[in-house]
Amino acid sequence: MVDLLEQHHESGRRYEPNELVEAGSRVAVGLEITDSRWSGESAQVYKVFSFREDGAEAVLLEDCVDRDDALGRLTS
Repeated sequence: MVDLLEQHHESGRRYEPNELVEAGSRVAVGLEITDSRWSGESAQVYKVFSFREDGAEAVLLEDCVDRDDALGRLTS
């Protein structure tokens, strides 16, 4: 995963986390993505990470449609 993100970074794509919401063993992460090829435009995406109760590892990563979807998945 780190290698993939590094490849994107080298090609001009940037990922900036701008929101973190924790709920128990889940975390919703809002990311702003920019790319030098997008003429200054950016995209906002949300991911929800679910961790084992002991926090030792992530067990699920969910792509979300928007912020409301991400927050809804925190409680489902």
